[in-house]
Amino acid sequence: MKKVLVVVVSLAMFSTACSTAWVSTLDSILAAAAPALINILQIVAVANGKPMNSNLAAKINADAAAIKALAADFAKDSSGSAPGVCQQLQAVVSAYQTDQALVLQVAQVSDSNAQAKITLLANLVAGTVQAIAAVIPSCQANAQASFKALPPYSVSNFSDHYNSILVAPTGNAAVDAVTPTLKIHRHSKLVRALTFGQLQ
Repeated sequence: MKKVLVVVVSLAMFSTACSTAWVSTLDSILAAAAPALINILQIVAVANGKPMNSNLAAKINADAAAIKALAADFAKDSSGSAPGVCQQLQAVVSAYQTDQALVLQVAQVSDSNAQAKITLLANLVAGTVQAIAAVIPSCQANAQASFKALPPYSVSNFSDHYNSILVAPTGNAAVDAVTPTLKIHRHSKLVRALTFGQLQ
């Protein structure tokens, strides 16, 4: 799955017209990937009967916010200042990738069924992290001239697949009770309420 995400995003970059549409694509990836990564921390905490690693969760949120802000700055900066912003952007993406590695390090539980769920979710999220790196244009002089418009990242496909893994029963009562509350949603709470749950 993660290889497919990277290939699709990479092909899209080279097959469409120039623009800064990559920024909105990046935002949509992060909107799904960052909460999904934090959810893994919550499942690990519940399975192990310990508090969630709130410091790591806060770092994931901060790094995701920094990526979004720097991507927007890079897209609108003049070509003269863009390389410096781009280097900062690449640095914060590297930090975000380190966050994912840290989640994988702590994502160990003794319950084999819960561990299988965590592994499947982690593999799916890893694909989105790779897609983030693939979306960002290279840091070369006049790189803005080579920006490619990307089709919208399929948040619905990611969230549907993620949610189906998330709610699959493990037999661990604590894990099975919390996972339905961790679903990734494509719409705000207000939209879901106004449509009586028809739009998720």
